[in-house]
Amino acid sequence: MSGIVVEARELRVRCGARTVGDFSFAVPGGEVYALLGHQGSGKTLLLEALAGLRRPCGGTVRILGADPYAARDGLRIAAVWRDEGLFPGLTVSEIVEGRHRWTLDPLTAGEALALTGLEAAAGVRFERLTAGQRRRLDLSLALLDRSDVLFLDEPASGLDSGTSRQIWATLRRIAAAGTTVLLTTRDAAEARRADRVGVVDRGRPVAPAGGAPRTGMIPIRRPRGAFGGPGAARYWSQVAAARAPRSKVV
Repeated sequence: MSGIVVEARELRVRCGARTVGDFSFAVPGGEVYALLGHQGSGKTLLLEALAGLRRPCGGTVRILGADPYAARDGLRIAAVWRDEGLFPGLTVSEIVEGRHRWTLDPLTAGEALALTGLEAAAGVRFERLTAGQRRRLDLSLALLDRSDVLFLDEPASGLDSGTSRQIWATLRRIAAAGTTVLLTTRDAAEARRADRVGVVDRGRPVAPAGGAPRTGMIPIRRPRGAFGGPGAARYWSQVAAARAPRSKVV
């Protein structure tokens, strides 16, 4: 296992009158970490603070030992949010090459497309890409600057199961290449595909039954070589019984 790349300690984030807080966790290099929560639980606010786009109102965030809010320009971090880019009239290769020219010490366009499995679509115009290909194009653009950490807000949201599997295969290739991946999701089945999972409910971390510290996220490890399993199934049933969300999960 690699050293710790992303670390949060008693992290709190405020948006207006609302505070999301008391999260502590650490993510090693080359792992995929999922923040699971229903709509409105606060997971996107948390992701924004981790990515250095929102100043915490308490606690700390460190990426490779640096504060991402104060020293973002010195870090190789990238984010893919739910609003995808629009590139009418351009091919995949032209889009990536265009971004490549404005990136310091980038991957080659071919390397970025290979990481996301888009080499065969290099000559396809943006308008003809499927939803999954467009999502992978966003990933290719995010990875051009050799990102150490990649943040994604619900990367498989709205995609069919086959396309979702393609996205996760892409994330696994990215992680295997050494990039640490943090993402949000509303889908427990999807979260089980990650190496570790943290559960967010109404702006607070959910502690499992049995007494784990309530100030920390839950470091659930996925069994190697399996997306879920009996242990994961038992855990999610415990979460449902111990802390059912008041609002409907959508």
